Amino acid sequence: MEDSENERIIEAALFISSRPLSLQELGKLIGVAAPGFVEQRLKNLQEDYNNIKSSIEIAEEGGKYFMRLRSQYVRYVKDFAQAAELSKHALRTLAYIAKSEGITKHQLFLKIGGGIYDDVNELLEKDFITQKKAGRTKSLTTTAKFRSYFQEAAKLEGQQ
Repeated sequence: MEDSENERIIEAALFISSRPLSLQELGKLIGVAAPGFVEQRLKNLQEDYNNIKSSIEIAEEGGKYFMRLRSQYVRYVKDFAQAAELSKHALRTLAYIAKSEGITKHQLFLKIGGGIYDDVNELLEKDFITQKKAGRTKSLTTTAKFRSYFQEAAKLEGQQ
């Protein structure tokens, strides 16, 4: 497979995925074990998106890659965003947060375990929760978007 085809496959995976993807996951996808090769394909894609001055960018956080809207365009299109899909684990974490408004990350960690950190990041990114400093940890609360989203979902469920 040529490099540009590998890049298109990586691009498609990043576009369709609901979570950030590691070099190892992307490498498996294109059948390449060398992380440096995969990282170079990602850098080429990032450059492509910069060169065409796209409103979309490929970002990296914690060694994982994902596509997102460039921050300067969010304010223009945020009202068009469809309801966020949440992973099952993030939904479970959100239920704990909603049930215990103001729960700290530490308390949540003790109840659910280490997976909460990825879940909390997903929930923050999708604006279902906010966090504020509470001593050495952070307190988590649901947002107006959470209440609106689940109130609307409950109404729709009641109509069926």
